[in-house]
Amino acid sequence: MQLMSRGLRQTSYMTITLDATDLKLLDALQRDARVQNQAMARTVALSPSACLKRVKRLRAAGLIRDEVAILDAERVGFPVLVISRVTLKTTTREAISAFERRVRALPEIQQCHCVAGETDFVLVIRARSLPEYQEFALRQLGEALELRNYSSDIVLSTTKFTTALAIGKV
Repeated sequence: MQLMSRGLRQTSYMTITLDATDLKLLDALQRDARVQNQAMARTVALSPSACLKRVKRLRAAGLIRDEVAILDAERVGFPVLVISRVTLKTTTREAISAFERRVRALPEIQQCHCVAGETDFVLVIRARSLPEYQEFALRQLGEALELRNYSSDIVLSTTKFTTALAIGKV
């Protein structure tokens, strides 16, 4: 598999060819980035030095973007999950850039996706309570931004949540 990849500190794209071992490494790392190199090497049938070299190559190519701890939002005090659809008053390049800058500055917004369709953006927002979300929506979405409209869905339960891609499954 050949991919175009942009390194985190680079502005140009580089071509990287992935083999089955690279895909196994990526799959294993996205499921548990804490795994020791020795154990990873055994999993993918490589020597520890060859395994480490490949992982460094994947990082340098920008295929491994971040390694983070995924917190249990409810247990750390953010049980309210909201999916909001936003339509801007105008979709000029300047309006979109201003909206995106504003969204990046709001820690309550975990994800922002520019979409095609009836709305311009889909936001994933976390809050400590419904009143806190309501205040956030009124203050930060309703009043502060140049929106035509927005609608919000409160998530009642989550059947599936994963950050893992279906590497090697297609």
